[in-house]
Amino acid sequence: MGFKFMLQKNKLVTAGAIGCCILMVIFPELTERASKEAIGLWLNAVVPCLMPFFIASSFLRQTGIAMKLPPGIYPLAMAVLSGYPMGARIAGDTYREGRLDGKQLEQILSYSMVTGPAFIIGSVGVGFLGSHQMGIVLAISHYAGAMINSLFYHGSSSKGVSQGIATRRTDRYYDILTDAILDSFRSIGLILAYIMIFMIAGDLLQFSGLLRLMPTPEMAAVVKGFMEMTVGAGSLAACQCGLAVKTTLTSFMISFGGLSVLGQSMSMLGGCDVSFGKIFIMKLSHGLISAIITFTIIAFVV
Repeated sequence: MGFKFMLQKNKLVTAGAIGCCILMVIFPELTERASKEAIGLWLNAVVPCLMPFFIASSFLRQTGIAMKLPPGIYPLAMAVLSGYPMGARIAGDTYREGRLDGKQLEQILSYSMVTGPAFIIGSVGVGFLGSHQMGIVLAISHYAGAMINSLFYHGSSSKGVSQGIATRRTDRYYDILTDAILDSFRSIGLILAYIMIFMIAGDLLQFSGLLRLMPTPEMAAVVKGFMEMTVGAGSLAACQCGLAVKTTLTSFMISFGGLSVLGQSMSMLGGCDVSFGKIFIMKLSHGLISAIITFTIIAFVV
């Protein structure tokens, strides 16, 4: 039964990829426009926010300094400072170092796959929703939702630092820094690829007319957010629904992250004992919890 399901899923993914390729050939102008938008988003938002932290985290890992930091707190702290997919990257590195088992990895991922407050409050709250107050509500819901989400993914107590892990000689800091930079460029390049893929897919979906089948513009925006959260949040901001509805739906988009963020996270978790299905459910539950918290705050507090 499981083999048949996997076979059907592979056929579906293959058919979807072939269909997207055909549409990209038929509509090259649309593909070019979406690619330029993806590169602009990557250059203006992703690289400045993530690149310095990628370099720092890689440097700390290769010198062994990261081993002295709590494996359950370090991924969350770096993710809050920088954003998606930093939590997944550091948690994955910690697992590959042998400091976590599969259950511990899942629990840490359940609360550390978050984005930064600057993006939530500044870009989304003020930029898209036009409300600093709603931005703060989104941030509270996002982080509170992550903490509540972790209660559904129980891991055993964290392991101590593995003594068998080799660290680089600390008298060759230049070589370590160079390797950290090269490793970070690879990760940043993967993020660009995922953003571009799902922005193109979203634009093709829009152009095909399938989004017109949605009952409301808000639902069409949510579908876009399901692909790429920034695009979905921007589309939702242009809808005519009330601010409370916009904020609640946006809260779900941010905490779920969209398929683009899920793909980025999985690329950072290569070689780890975690499946895409598990990450999908984990982020879906985070999105739903955050949306409920947002709705509750707006209805009874704001």
